[in-house]
Amino acid sequence: MIIVIDAYNYIKSITGNQFTDDRASQQWIDIFKEYSRVRHNQVILVFDAGPSYYPFTQRHGGVVVSYSGNKRTADDAIKDWLKDHAGADALLVSSDRELCHFASDLGVASVGSYDFYIIFNHIMKQSVMPNFTSSDRIHKYDQSSMKTRSGLDDLMEEGSRGLSRSNGHKALDITLGRLSSQKISRLDKQMMRKIDKI
Repeated sequence: MIIVIDAYNYIKSITGNQFTDDRASQQWIDIFKEYSRVRHNQVILVFDAGPSYYPFTQRHGGVVVSYSGNKRTADDAIKDWLKDHAGADALLVSSDRELCHFASDLGVASVGSYDFYIIFNHIMKQSVMPNFTSSDRIHKYDQSSMKTRSGLDDLMEEGSRGLSRSNGHKALDITLGRLSSQKISRLDKQMMRKIDKI
């Protein structure tokens, strides 16, 4: 799947800052490089303006960083990409309503920047959490004698079995819970399938 991100919109939605510096942008590029390595989805980060007067694109592993240039906005560049890649397995990440409506008209699912951030964080935490097996034992020691307390060990081992990474996305319940009690549209179903691939 290809995740197309309205980059400044995304960063501003998360940080609450109106302005974003190059350092913050680079941090997100690095985060998405790691995400792409772990999850094997391509990420396209589309920024306004850029280092050149003209549109400029760089590849960083599974992440494509695209700058719109000075004559166009990131929204214009995203619209062009969506038109040129009609039918691609893509998800748009933006809180810009006009851009999301444009994507919807082309049959492309979109998710708001902050909702994506919640889902993304959930998935990245699961991706880096180790899987525990029954051979991984957690021991609790009595401080006075430093001897293993076997009853507590068994209880802690039982509890640690629940720490294995799950395949489900609990973040869907958080961000899409409002849809669970209603009949959902075709586009909402498409969005849920895309989110499941994040």
